[in-house]
Amino acid sequence: MRLPITFAVIGPILLVLTCWGASARAELNSSQVVVVANMNSRDSLAVAEHYAKRRGISLEHIAQLDLPLNETMSREDYDRRLAVPLRQALKDKGLQRSIRVLVTVYGLPLRVLAPNLTAEEERWQRDASGRLGAARTQLEDVERMVRDLAVQPGSDSVQSAKKEEGSTAFERNVAFLLRVDAAVQESIKGVTSLNPPIQGESRLETVVRQHQGLAGIAELRYQLSRETQASSGAPEAQVRAQYAEGMQLLLGSLELPIRSRRAELYEHIEQVYGAYGVFGLASMELNLLSTEHADASVDSELSLLWKDRNQYGVAWRQPNPFYHGFKKPPRGPQRDIPLLMVSRLDGPNANVAMRLVDRAMQAEQQGPGGTVYLDARGLDQSDTYGRYDQSLRDLNTFLRQHTMYTSILENTDVRFHRPGEAPDVAVYIGWYRLRQYEDAFTFRPGAIGYHMASAEAMSVHAKKETGWCKNALEHGITVTLGSIGEPYLDAFPEPLAFVALLMTGQYSLVETYYLTNRWVSWRMVLFGDPLYNPWKIKPAAKRSTLTMFPLAPVAPSDQNFDDPLLARDSLKRLQDQSRTRLDEILQRSAQAL
Repeated sequence: MRLPITFAVIGPILLVLTCWGASARAELNSSQVVVVANMNSRDSLAVAEHYAKRRGISLEHIAQLDLPLNETMSREDYDRRLAVPLRQALKDKGLQRSIRVLVTVYGLPLRVLAPNLTAEEERWQRDASGRLGAARTQLEDVERMVRDLAVQPGSDSVQSAKKEEGSTAFERNVAFLLRVDAAVQESIKGVTSLNPPIQGESRLETVVRQHQGLAGIAELRYQLSRETQASSGAPEAQVRAQYAEGMQLLLGSLELPIRSRRAELYEHIEQVYGAYGVFGLASMELNLLSTEHADASVDSELSLLWKDRNQYGVAWRQPNPFYHGFKKPPRGPQRDIPLLMVSRLDGPNANVAMRLVDRAMQAEQQGPGGTVYLDARGLDQSDTYGRYDQSLRDLNTFLRQHTMYTSILENTDVRFHRPGEAPDVAVYIGWYRLRQYEDAFTFRPGAIGYHMASAEAMSVHAKKETGWCKNALEHGITVTLGSIGEPYLDAFPEPLAFVALLMTGQYSLVETYYLTNRWVSWRMVLFGDPLYNPWKIKPAAKRSTLTMFPLAPVAPSDQNFDDPLLARDSLKRLQDQSRTRLDEILQRSAQAL
């Protein structure tokens, strides 16, 4: 399994921080669940009705959709036959404000392919690509010019940063933009340190105008006035504030791709914000129009059901706002389009899918006994591999110190692989053998387990499939998870956090998964009854033992949930207002030339 080249998205365009909410008890219930079934499969409808009956879910909460029977569906079919009709069904039934969980069942496609761009989207893509290339050339010239601009005798010249690396073209573009910006800022610092600063001002203004246009010039003159103790009056402050507002709108509030007056907008952006503004806008457009790493599991994509395709980039993956380490930015004037949690009842056949809920409810009633098996590799903590390996060892310590469970840790490259080697399994987490299920496990009813390796959920129906998920489901596991393609290691829940949260009985299965899963619109799939809460009646660990978290995470079902239809309308209004306001700022600035 490959690691992500960058662990988090960088730059001013995307910002992911960490946050904790106040503690609260999770209480998901059947009224918050909608089951999604394929009307073209009797088995699919049977699994949906079985689940609804067992969990007391109204039959009105079964959405029967006209879907293909294959495990793979096109993006066009996803939009036309799944996402749009499902949104409409929830709206028609007045469920848009109450539903927190979607349950996909046997008979639904497992993965969605990358989209095919329309002719219009291809034109926008070509236009943005050409503008990006031209702006990159200008920014590379800027970077070369600033290296020796402010060098004083005996000082070292500004060195360019290491070649940027990223997981996608967008991240590489952001890294490049930040690199050039850092070089310009270093030159400004060098010029303002000269005595007097005016010695380098003329040459620097030429560079800054190319880099960040009129906005850059205004900021440069402000910096120079501070060094010379010259006054900077109220009009200049207002102009700088206006430029800052425009940049914020440009990089964060516009509807993309730009559909109206494209050439005019880009022309004004180049005047006011230079090559930096053009490069930033073109990068964001190309990110939205990209098909790079744009395949996903159907379930993970459905987390963003309430968003239209033009409201997020399907390429790569999106930060999960429910993840315990995600900090939402300050709430702006728009409402948040809510995220849905999704889990799947599936398997090699319909009977296996039905037994997932039967075994879950049996374990809830009897209590989940058995042994915990953890298969680490003895790695140090020098990288992400080591951190996940350490999480397995930390989980072993947690279980021994805070629970009554017997925990067996294998801490070498040897795996649990011999038949009968791991009997009476309550929990298994380990790694690493790629798509070769090893029949060492005997799963108790209610057993939970996952194998951290790539593409272990490529199929759960193919007879010759050798991956973990299909075979573990066939051998009687109650909960598992895996990926439909290369997920990168950080897409898996870290073992300690996942098991510890679940064992407190404060969080259902699907909430635990979303609290420990970093990404949505990605390749991961959770198999199991989302309402499953094996330790709710008799917790295996006290909530006070969750010392791995600064504060116990708030259950997703207890978090604020805006009306998605109002949120979508609010976003569209904000985008329209942002474009109007940005046009005003750009036109006013252009008229002042």
